[in-house]
Amino acid sequence: MARDGDNAVAQALWHTVSAEAALAQLGADTERGLTSAEAQRRLEQYGPNELARRGGKSVLRALLGQFADPLVLLLLAAAVVSLVIGEPLDAGAILIVVLLNGVIGFFTEYRAERAMQALQELGAPHALVIRDGERHSLPARLVVPGDVLVLEAGSLVSADARLVQAANLETAEAALTGESAPVAKSLEALDDPRRPLAERSTMVYCGTAVTRGSGRAVVVATGMATELGRIVHLTATAEVGATPLEAKLEQLGKSLIAAVLLLCAIVTVGGVLRGYSLLVMFETGIALAIAAVPEGLPAVATITLAIGMRRMARSNALIRKLQAVESLGSVTVICSDKTGTLTEGRMTARRYWLWEKPVTVTGEGNSAQGKFQVAGVGIDPGSDPDLALALRIGALCNSSSLVEEEGGLSTMGDPTEGALLVAARKAALADPVGQYPRLREIPFEQGRMATIHRTPSGGMVAYVKGAPEYLLELARQLQRTGATYPLGAEDRAVLEAANMELAAEGMRVLALAYRPVPHPDADPYRDLILVGLVGLIDPPRRDAKEAVAQCHAAGIRTVMITGDSPITARAIARELGITRGHDPVVVTGRELYELDSPELSQHVRQADVFARVTPEDKLRIVEVLQEQGETVAMTGDGVNDAPALKKAEIGVAMGKSGTDVAREAAEMVLEDDRFPTIVAAVKEGRVILANIQKVLDYLFSCNASEIGVMFLATVAGLPEPLLPLQILYINLVTDVFPALALSLEPPEPGIMSRPPRPPRAPLVPPAMRRSIVGFGLLLTAVTLGAFLWALWSGRGEAKAVTISFLTLSLTQLFHCLNTRSQAPLTLASLVANPYLIAALVLGFALKAAAVWVPLLRQVLDTTLLSAQEWGVVLLASLLPLVVGQIGKRLRWRDSGAGGAAPLQ
Repeated sequence: MARDGDNAVAQALWHTVSAEAALAQLGADTERGLTSAEAQRRLEQYGPNELARRGGKSVLRALLGQFADPLVLLLLAAAVVSLVIGEPLDAGAILIVVLLNGVIGFFTEYRAERAMQALQELGAPHALVIRDGERHSLPARLVVPGDVLVLEAGSLVSADARLVQAANLETAEAALTGESAPVAKSLEALDDPRRPLAERSTMVYCGTAVTRGSGRAVVVATGMATELGRIVHLTATAEVGATPLEAKLEQLGKSLIAAVLLLCAIVTVGGVLRGYSLLVMFETGIALAIAAVPEGLPAVATITLAIGMRRMARSNALIRKLQAVESLGSVTVICSDKTGTLTEGRMTARRYWLWEKPVTVTGEGNSAQGKFQVAGVGIDPGSDPDLALALRIGALCNSSSLVEEEGGLSTMGDPTEGALLVAARKAALADPVGQYPRLREIPFEQGRMATIHRTPSGGMVAYVKGAPEYLLELARQLQRTGATYPLGAEDRAVLEAANMELAAEGMRVLALAYRPVPHPDADPYRDLILVGLVGLIDPPRRDAKEAVAQCHAAGIRTVMITGDSPITARAIARELGITRGHDPVVVTGRELYELDSPELSQHVRQADVFARVTPEDKLRIVEVLQEQGETVAMTGDGVNDAPALKKAEIGVAMGKSGTDVAREAAEMVLEDDRFPTIVAAVKEGRVILANIQKVLDYLFSCNASEIGVMFLATVAGLPEPLLPLQILYINLVTDVFPALALSLEPPEPGIMSRPPRPPRAPLVPPAMRRSIVGFGLLLTAVTLGAFLWALWSGRGEAKAVTISFLTLSLTQLFHCLNTRSQAPLTLASLVANPYLIAALVLGFALKAAAVWVPLLRQVLDTTLLSAQEWGVVLLASLLPLVVGQIGKRLRWRDSGAGGAAPLQ
C-alpha cells in the first residue's frame, strides 16, 4: 500500500488472496468500512487518488524547437557572418526565411496540440463507499486503500479493489485489458500469481465500468499505484526516438555543414596562396557557402508537411507533429489493437444455430438494418418459427435496453444483451414486449437467466438464456421446425459440437430455451425445451479487411496485438486476412514472458497475432520490431495501448472510442476510428515523402550548379559571375515557388503497390546523387558559357554578371520540369499540377522584375538587357530541359514502355 513502486509488486498478488484475508490485511470491514478519522489518516499517508499528469510543452519551448534543425542553425550562422562582413541585406534575407520557417512550423503544430488538450478525468469523478457504517458518495480523489467500494450496474470503478461481495457482477474492461466482452467476477481466490490481468476475476480495476450485478470491494491501490497508474507511468517513461525524416534531415544537415566548411576552406586557402587578399577570399568563401546551402529547404519542407497535415485532417486523420506526416510514408509494420480498431468495439449477434440450421446475421452491430441468411439465401425471420422464437427469447429474457442515437443504436446495460436486442430489431419483430408482458425476472446467476411472461393466448411461458453446458443439463426436449422432440444423447452431442464450432470462431455462445409454466412462481429451469444457440462476437469493421489487403499490397506487415483471448484473436485475424500463411500464427503474453531475447526476436518476426498481452508486452513487441529495423505504427484506443503508442514511430489513436490517455500518447488521432483512414494516411505520407525527394533533387541540383559556377570561376581566375545577394534572391525568392509546386505533385500511379522504403535508406539515394551531380554540371556549363560569351563579346563585367544571373535562375526554373517525374514530360502530366504552371509563370516574372524594376535592379546590381542578350539567356536556359527530356525519352523507350503513357 506504499505510494512508491513497491505497491505494484504487492498488488499483483491480491487476486490470489481470499476476501477475508484482504480485509484483514487492509484493516477494513465489509459492513462498516473505515472510520472517517482513519480514512483521513490514510489520505495523508498515501496521497489523493489521482493520476500524474504530463506537463505540456510551453509555448516558448515549442517555438524554440522549430530552430533546432542543423540546416536552420547553418543559415543562422551564415546570417551572422554576413552581418559581420558588412552585408546587412544578405543577413536580413536569411533571417526572414528562418523566421518564416519557424513561425509556420510552430503555428501548425500548435493548432494540432490545442485540439488535443481536452484531456478529461479517467477515473470516476465520484465513488460510493462505506464509511462509519454508512454509504457516502464522495469525490474519487478522496478514496484510500482500505475503503469499501459499493459497486452497482452503470457505476465506474474509482480504484483497484479486491471483491468481497459479488452478485452476478460483470465489468467492461476493454479499455484497460483489450477484453471485448464483459468479464464475469467471482470471490474465490485464484491460485496463479501470474494470471493475466483480463483473467483476474476476483479484482476490479480503476477506470473500468460495472455492466451487470452488484457487489462490494476493498480498495487495494489508488492513484499511480493502480494498474491504470502503472500504464500512465509506462507511457510517461517510454523513450521516443526521432522520426525517420528528423533523423535523415539531421544527418543531411550535418553532412552539408561539413561540406560547406571544407569547400570554403579550400577556396579561401587556395585564393590566398595565389595572391588574393584574405578579405576578398573570405567574401568569396561566404558566397560559396550561401550557394551551397539550400536556404529555402527548411521552409519548403515545413510547408510541405503542413499542407499534408491539413489534407490528412480533411480525411479525418489529425496529426499532432509535422514530422509524423512523413513517418507514415516510411511505415513497414502496423501493430493494430483489435477491440475498437479492427473490430466495431461492440458485441453483435452473428450466428443463430437452430438444430443444424445455421442462420447468419448481417449488418453493423449498432444498426437496425440487416439480413438473415441460410447458406447465403435471405430468409424472413417472421416466417421461420424457430428463428422467430430464438429472437424473441433473446429480446425478452433481457434486462438491458436500446437508445436511438444519431450514429445508430446504443445499449444501456450489458453489451451482450444489447446485441440480442439489436438482432430482434433487425428482424422487425412485432412488439414482443407488448405481446408478452413480463411477470417475473430471475437474475443472471450460475451462468443462466430467466424471465416469465404472459402469452397472447393467456398462458405463461419462461424464457431462458445461459451457458450451453448449463442449459443442456436442464433440457429434456428440443424444438425443430416448430415442433418439439425428445432430447437424446445424439442430439446432445450435436449441440456440443455446434457450441465448440462457434467458440472456435471466437464467438461467445449462449443457449436459448423455454418452457410453459403454470404460474409466475414456477421453477423456470426444469424440463427446458432447447431452441438453439446464438454466437456473439465483436465483429471486424466492414472496411477493415480491404484496408488490411491494401497494406499487404503496399508491402506493410499488419500485426494484431490484443489483450483478448487467443481463440477470438485468431478468428478475427483469419477473417481479416492478417496472416502470411494458411492460418494466423498466434503468440500469447505468457509465451512472451518465458522467451529469452533470441527466441523473442524470432517469435516477433514470425507472429501475426499477439493475444492476452499486457501493456509491458505491447511495449516490448514494439521495441523488438524497432531493433529489427522496422518503422512501426501502433494503433489503439485503450489505456493499455498508451505506452506502445508513445514508443512507436507513429502512434495512432482512435478519436471517437479512444481514451484520453491513448490520444495524448499518439502522434495521430483518427477522428472517424476507421482503419482505412490509416491506409489513406500512409498513402499521403508516401506521396509527401516522394515529393520531398523531388524537392531535394531540385534544390540540390540548383545549389550544385551555383557551387560549380562560383568554384570554377574562382579557380579559373574569372570575375565573380554571381553576387551573394543574387544567389540569395535565387535561393529564397525564385526557387522556393517551383519547390513548393513540386511538393504538391499528385500521387504517381502504383504508389501503394510498392514496398515501403527501407528505414535506413538515405533521403538522397545514389541515383538521385548522380542526377544532382549530372544536372548540376550541365546547369553550371550553360551558365558559365553565357557568362563567358558576354565577357568575350565585350559587353562588360556588369552585363556579364546580369546574364549569368538570369541564365542560372531561368535554367533552374525550367529544371523543375526534369525533377518532377522519372517519366518524360507530357502536356497531360504538366496540367495535372496547376501549381507548377503558376510557379513557372511567377518565377519568370520575378526574374524579369530583377532587371526591369528599378529598385530591385539597384539592390541586385543588375542591368537592362537587349533583345539579343535575352535570346541568348533563354536559349541557354532551355538547353538542360531539352537534354533532360531527351534522356528520359531514351530511357523510357529502352525500358520497354514503348507507346505506353508515361508515368505522371
